[in-house]
Amino acid sequence: MKRSVLTVFVILIAVMLISGGCSKKEKPVLRVGTNPEYPPYSYKVGNQLAGIDIEIANRIAEKLKMDIQITELPFDELFTALSVDKIDMAVSSVTITKERQKRFDFTAPYSITDQVLLSRYDSKLELINPEDIGKYTVGSLRGTTGHFYLDGELIDKDLMPKTKLKLYSTNLEAIGELLKGKLDFVIIDESAGHAYAKQEPVKIAFVIPTREEYGIVMQKGKALNDKIGKAMNELLASGEIANIIQNHAR
Repeated sequence: MKRSVLTVFVILIAVMLISGGCSKKEKPVLRVGTNPEYPPYSYKVGNQLAGIDIEIANRIAEKLKMDIQITELPFDELFTALSVDKIDMAVSSVTITKERQKRFDFTAPYSITDQVLLSRYDSKLELINPEDIGKYTVGSLRGTTGHFYLDGELIDKDLMPKTKLKLYSTNLEAIGELLKGKLDFVIIDESAGHAYAKQEPVKIAFVIPTREEYGIVMQKGKALNDKIGKAMNELLASGEIANIIQNHAR
């Protein structure tokens, strides 16, 4: 009798071990950072993230057979988060620049934009050329190519007093100051500028043809980067990226 009980016990343990070994493994997680203040690329509808960048991130995760975890961060903190391994990639209208390429890896570009200056809808201010910007007080999201453009092309060349550039942690804060009359213009990517012009009493007052390319930015030299880059290339080649962008342009 004792031998029978022992036999049953051994069989139960074996079944449990086999069942445990056959259990579904958890998927690896793709950690993504975004700054949801760049409609139509990354923004929020209620509490839900939406936009071109969010759809691209989800498609890449699907191709890599990974779960996705998206973290909202201020734009300039996306690069810090990559540096300290808090996220695997940032997809947030990030322009590919030579300076950024020294510290990070990028996928192939998936979109092109220019910089624009937003003014209040009733503003009578006019700009003829980029040098005229230096006469006015301009707001910018900190750490963006708009910020760097004003620094490099105007302030460093003594075409704009440093005090006339006001930096903000969010685009909404900068646009809020514009609407209060504390700024003459806000510099921002053209795609986002058009989106905000539909939501707020602002207009595009001037276009700076910078022809910037957006790419997904990743930690430098990480093995996962090749897989992310391959997934992006497949999405570009299949026309899926173009379709996603076109759907959001409607």
